[in-house]
Amino acid sequence: MVAPLRRRFGLAEVANLVERRYPELSSLLISAVRFSTGEMGPPEANSRDLAATVIAQAGSKVGALGFSGVLDPRRARWSGVALVAALLACVVGTAAKPELAGLWFARNVLLQNVDWPKRTHLIVELEGDELIGARGDDLVVQARAGGVQPRAVEIVYETESGRRGRETMVTVGSRGSYHYRYTFKNAQEDFVFHLEGGDDRTKDFRARLLERPRVARTDMHLVPPAYTRLESSTLGDGRRAAQILPGCRVTIRIETNKPVTKATLMAGRQAVVEALPDGDGLAATILPQETHTYHFALVDEVGLENRRPVRFSLRVIRDEPPRVRMKLPGVGEMITSQAALPIDLECSDTYGLATAELAYTVSREGMIEGLIPLPTFRPSMTTFATSLSWPVATEGLEPGETLTLLVRATDFDDVSGPNRAQSPETMLRVVTKEELLAELGRREQEYRGDFEHLVDSQERLRSGLLTVLGRFQDAGPVETLAVDLAPLERRQRNIAGSVNVIRQQFEQILAELSVNQLDTLDARERLGELIVDPLTQLAKRDLVAAADTIRQWSREGSAEKASRIDPQQVAILSQMRAVLANMIQWEGYQEVVKMFRDIIRLQQEIHGETKDALEDQARDVFEE
Repeated sequence: MVAPLRRRFGLAEVANLVERRYPELSSLLISAVRFSTGEMGPPEANSRDLAATVIAQAGSKVGALGFSGVLDPRRARWSGVALVAALLACVVGTAAKPELAGLWFARNVLLQNVDWPKRTHLIVELEGDELIGARGDDLVVQARAGGVQPRAVEIVYETESGRRGRETMVTVGSRGSYHYRYTFKNAQEDFVFHLEGGDDRTKDFRARLLERPRVARTDMHLVPPAYTRLESSTLGDGRRAAQILPGCRVTIRIETNKPVTKATLMAGRQAVVEALPDGDGLAATILPQETHTYHFALVDEVGLENRRPVRFSLRVIRDEPPRVRMKLPGVGEMITSQAALPIDLECSDTYGLATAELAYTVSREGMIEGLIPLPTFRPSMTTFATSLSWPVATEGLEPGETLTLLVRATDFDDVSGPNRAQSPETMLRVVTKEELLAELGRREQEYRGDFEHLVDSQERLRSGLLTVLGRFQDAGPVETLAVDLAPLERRQRNIAGSVNVIRQQFEQILAELSVNQLDTLDARERLGELIVDPLTQLAKRDLVAAADTIRQWSREGSAEKASRIDPQQVAILSQMRAVLANMIQWEGYQEVVKMFRDIIRLQQEIHGETKDALEDQARDVFEE
């Protein structure tokens, strides 16, 4: 439409058109036009006179001809009308369908690679141009469709190793809002894919699989609290559990398999601290106060996180208080004011003792308190043990008062302490010598009564053994021998244990006499040599040997073992009766001593009453 309007004509072309209109000119006009423009050729071959004659003839012939019908303007007019109509149609079409017009303009004018309109437009839901996932994880491809929803969408892929596939994506959602999904299970290699559905085919997308960030190497540096005076330590790779004290500074250092943009130390689901760069790795320092299991949450530059974190177990154990122990060997519940108390004490602490004190309290008006010196104690000792004898006379104790003793200690814990420990209190009642001796005499009678019962039990045991022995001698070994002797053996061993208890009780009486400065050579001889020593031999040797003999007889059933039973029993009973006689003799001695003390007490009372009466008489004389 535009070309006819823009066409220009030369003289030769116009002459040609005229001769087409008037054939009778027979090329005369065309030759005249060429000659007049100088197209005559070389002079030696052409005559100028002849050219002039041709031009004159052409002029005379065409002078009477009309040129208005040579050109037909109708085609040009129709072309112009068509051009205006086409332009008007373009304007109307552009206004009605601007997207379509823009697409035509982009493809045909701007020569851009723009897709032609489609009924379905598939959109892959990606962040960027790549689908990035973790190697070994399930990788999900998701898409949605614009326009007409296709019946099915297929994913076409090719892996780096050349494996190809075409799978139908799963359709999820409701009508008008469908989404399409396909999951590559346990993806192991990169691949390229595109989607096909309806009349659309997407461009190719690349799926890139990366390693998840993970901890490749670890170590833990532990700095114990200063008061423990312990050296710091480092747990190398693979050692991720430790017991620590409150106040211990823990630095957990890791190296990862790839660069990470963020590493957060977590305690369960709670973030604790961000790890900071440390050489070739990252480190986080904490002061744990409670037992926790920690791990690092790692994030790399593309947002991948670690799925199987390495865990660190830190068990916080509190610094135990010092351990204290106090014993007063040989000391009973009652003491005299002249007693010298033997005290054994022991204090210990894992990281050192700050203080160790042996304290006492006297129940007087105002409660007198004090400390018994411990000259060998030095701060920072982990174990302190000593034995001493403390004369209570230095405190001027009086009968009727109560003395309380205890040991206490502290440690150097400056984080959650100091921790304190105290032994159980030992309360001692101060009495007169007479009261103490009366109490010891009462206990002796009680112990002697218990020993009498043991002598009776031993006699009954012998009777039972003689019964079994008689059956054995009459009928020989019987099958029930072991059954008959088993309870007798147990009774023999029980008697041995009970005799040992009585021995300890008499030893305690002798020790209390010594502690209270009341032991004499006669008392040591009577209690020690005549009672305690024989009881020791019975409990630890003779009675145990008799029980062993009964067991051997029950197992072997031999006559030789049977022959040893009764002589042992006779010897044991003889020893027990001798000890019992010494106990009774000692009680008689105690009764005499008690009577003698009563006489002395009565004499002192009569002396006091006489003195008071004389003073009253003298006062009356002077007053008169």
